[in-house]
Amino acid sequence: MRAAVVDVGSNSVRLLLMESMGPGGAVGERVVRVTGLRRRAAADGRIVPDALGRLDVCLGDYAERIGAAGSPPVIVVGTSAVRDASNAGEVGDIVRRRLGVELVVISGEREAALAFAGARLVMHGATGPCRVIDIGGGSTEVVAGDEHGPDHVVSLALGASRQGEAHITRDPPSTDEITAIREEARALVAAAAGGFPTEGPLIGVAGTVTQVAAIAIGRYDPDAIHGMTLSRAAVVDVLTAVAGVGPDERAHVPGLHIDRVGVIVPGAAILLGVLDGLGANGLVVSERDILDGVAMEIDSPRTS
Repeated sequence: MRAAVVDVGSNSVRLLLMESMGPGGAVGERVVRVTGLRRRAAADGRIVPDALGRLDVCLGDYAERIGAAGSPPVIVVGTSAVRDASNAGEVGDIVRRRLGVELVVISGEREAALAFAGARLVMHGATGPCRVIDIGGGSTEVVAGDEHGPDHVVSLALGASRQGEAHITRDPPSTDEITAIREEARALVAAAAGGFPTEGPLIGVAGTVTQVAAIAIGRYDPDAIHGMTLSRAAVVDVLTAVAGVGPDERAHVPGLHIDRVGVIVPGAAILLGVLDGLGANGLVVSERDILDGVAMEIDSPRTS
């Protein structure tokens, strides 16, 4: 076992137990737990005690898994929810106590670069430009570049948890609420990244994109999802399906993980708005993202 990489995100916390690095990305077990770290965060980003408790339980489980894997070196990165939190130190305390390492809080631009490196793995070594979108719980990154790295990077305060809490007051949500999220995403992305170069594929990563893809094909199958083309029309169909029912019925939508029942509607609305903001008719889905970006730098870390 070469290393353990943990990504403390706004909605989910993910673990990669990397055994080796192959041409398609890191090889090893991947675990995801939805902790809703940003859920009900205060206006100053302060993370509430319940969310800290969920993180503590999650990292306790991850510590056991890492120990069972031989206690490899551990790298833990924190993204939007931790960047925004006035009590980010409490997150760091939990990481230190459970995993015995310091939490590295990365900037939005660094997050984008790491996601870009991982996402490009879906191109199977092909050179040339591409754009990458990474929709998280608290932020969305849009990156353009090529095999040498990012040339254009933007990180926006646009995420499934953030916009869901800001706009949705009922479930199922109203048409106006969904439209508000879509329009906010479209406007933010168009203003910040609409002028990015458009050559090469548009690649989408992270939970919102992979979950919309899973619903589109009716099952979560990483091998089938990785590299598939997700059309704008398919995103519209998925958004219509998940937004038109309440949480109990939504929980039974094929392909949707039970932990994402509460965030898939704003996430899918953001995805549609992002596509519109970039003038794109679809994207290529990548199961490789920031975890792989960090893993690729194990020998020469650049996570600050």
